[in-house]
Amino acid sequence: MNGNDERMGGGLPHIPDAELDVMLALWRCEPPATTAKIALLLPEDRQWKTPTLLSFLTRLEKRGFLAAEKRGREYVWTPLVLREDYLPALTRDFLERVHGGSVESLMKALEEDGTIPEEILDGLLAWLEERS
Repeated sequence: MNGNDERMGGGLPHIPDAELDVMLALWRCEPPATTAKIALLLPEDRQWKTPTLLSFLTRLEKRGFLAAEKRGREYVWTPLVLREDYLPALTRDFLERVHGGSVESLMKALEEDGTIPEEILDGLLAWLEERS
């Protein structure tokens, strides 16, 4: 991994949004995944040409997020960082950096602009009651 990478909690490097979208697509694939398969699972606003996608995949390989293997004329990609390891670290990092670690601040910010539907709030309350 690149020594200049910004690190999140748990020692995992923070990756830019475009690379995160590539990883999210890769995590949805049965490994190893072809470049074409990953491209099919990218969001609509991330439908890059193959050379651009390959550039992101190569960067992620250099950061240690995935492994590449040449099979015939194409590469296949296998995640080395698991979704269930990265996303909690990313969420904790966001919560700490943006909301000072306060879940209350996060919830107030979401509630203020009305982005939390009532059924999600009800589910959250039920989950909290279950845990106490």
